[in-house]
Amino acid sequence: MSLLGKKWVILNQENDLTIIAKLLKNRGIDSPEKADWFFNASLDRLHEPRLLKEMDKAVERIKKAINQQEKVMVFGDYDVDGITATAIVVDFLKKVGVEAHHKLPNREKDGYGLKDYFIREFKEMGIDLIVTVDCGTSNLKEVNLARELGIDVVITDHHSMPSELPKACAIVNPKQPDCEYPNKNICGSSIAYKLVSALARDLWPQEEAEKYLDFQLGVVALGVVGDCMALKGENRILVREGVKRLSNGVNAGVKALMEACNLPLHKMSSSMIGFQIGPRINAAGRIDDPDHAFQLIMGNLDKATVLNELNEKRRSITRELIEEAVEMIERKETVPNIIVVSSPDWPSGLLGLIANGISDQFCRPTIAMQERENECVGSMRSVNDFDITENIREVAGELFSAFGGHAMAGGFSLPKENLAKFLKRVEVLGGEKIKPDEFISTLKIDCEINADELNYETCYKMSRLEPFGSDNPEPTLLLRNVRIQDIRSVGKTEEHLQFPVRLGDKAVSAIAFRFGKHLDKIDPAKTHDIVCNLEINEWNGRKKLQLRVVDLKTTDS
Repeated sequence: MSLLGKKWVILNQENDLTIIAKLLKNRGIDSPEKADWFFNASLDRLHEPRLLKEMDKAVERIKKAINQQEKVMVFGDYDVDGITATAIVVDFLKKVGVEAHHKLPNREKDGYGLKDYFIREFKEMGIDLIVTVDCGTSNLKEVNLARELGIDVVITDHHSMPSELPKACAIVNPKQPDCEYPNKNICGSSIAYKLVSALARDLWPQEEAEKYLDFQLGVVALGVVGDCMALKGENRILVREGVKRLSNGVNAGVKALMEACNLPLHKMSSSMIGFQIGPRINAAGRIDDPDHAFQLIMGNLDKATVLNELNEKRRSITRELIEEAVEMIERKETVPNIIVVSSPDWPSGLLGLIANGISDQFCRPTIAMQERENECVGSMRSVNDFDITENIREVAGELFSAFGGHAMAGGFSLPKENLAKFLKRVEVLGGEKIKPDEFISTLKIDCEINADELNYETCYKMSRLEPFGSDNPEPTLLLRNVRIQDIRSVGKTEEHLQFPVRLGDKAVSAIAFRFGKHLDKIDPAKTHDIVCNLEINEWNGRKKLQLRVVDLKTTDS
């Protein structure tokens, strides 16, 4: 077993392939045509927006609002994707002279999607048209209420389709039946961008339209990465080009946020969006008001400090709540096959993070719930390819007032009166479907790397695989029989480890983030196998090769 208690799985052990060929094969790039798309696809290969079913209807209804100077409400969501999608549509509407308003629901008070009281509020404001982004497909009764009150609705969304659809002016969602749009794995911000693309090309001269759309690519990239879309096909193009725009400082808000985090703008990457920028934008919706993040993207630079502070608060609270949940579990006689933890005091915006932390620590599917007076709100996280959403839906689907998700994560609202039934069914499900001995956390490793491959050339070649993210992770490499030398703790609270390693006659520096607590378990007298990411570390104008440690174990284990 490894230091982190993981089972290692090497994805490619074909010795006749180069390291880059192994990485590409692991990602399904197994033909010249796929390689050409992967490496060379540019913006001209993006799919035509009007391939989206009912895009024409949406464009015409919004053009009517522009021509007749109607009041338009853009309604979004409180996460990165919803916030960026809202910003994309609002910015364009204001550019063409529309009186455009926006509304982002509060996660704690409002939950996800349109509500009746929002519709009535919009009626009092004199709104003529609602444009939803990243939501709306499931809001049957709310859209019907809007129609009754004389408000038209255009829906743009990417979530799965319910059995009955709202009677909107247009529903732009690639998951609709008969929608010919090739990319079904598209997020809310990308669909908002497609809508704006179609409108801009109808309303402006080509050069003006293309310049504006190019400017907005950075905001789209935030949404694609933040919503963990597979970085293949046009998603990869949008993120790669969007990262370039962000690194050039085209979005003043993102630039200010990078400065507030002491992050160099020229090092902007998809990984930085995923681990640094995205969490700060999300923090606003998790524990405060998502409008802070919207205002930043729209150019209110003062919000950079606010988001940074909210993220620090979010991290601190999350750590405390995970510790609280761990204590709950450890008080049980045995760890359940499916863990359920709950508290009336846990913020709903942190339930997913709590469930994720517990599932990581105990390697069990986990459900974290906030208990309210009349209902429980829950987030689910899974491990080892156990489809938690489908399994829970199968055994308890009729108990929920709202339910959704995908194989590894989901969420729900549960009437309090159904809680006892729900807990019993989860217990039975865990006993029937899960064998705890099989639930060992798995670490997928791309391939082994030899001493002669530890060089700058390998790094530069691997960098061509960027942007990294869902379905295209940063290459994870295995070094065998490594000697660890002069290991020491680093960081403000000594939470990290730093050490040089020797592989044959080659010495390379290594950094192991958050491994400080494992210092006493590492015996430098023994050789180790190390799983790592290979990178070039730049500091004070100097470059050096560096291993970023993912896991390690003694060679004989």
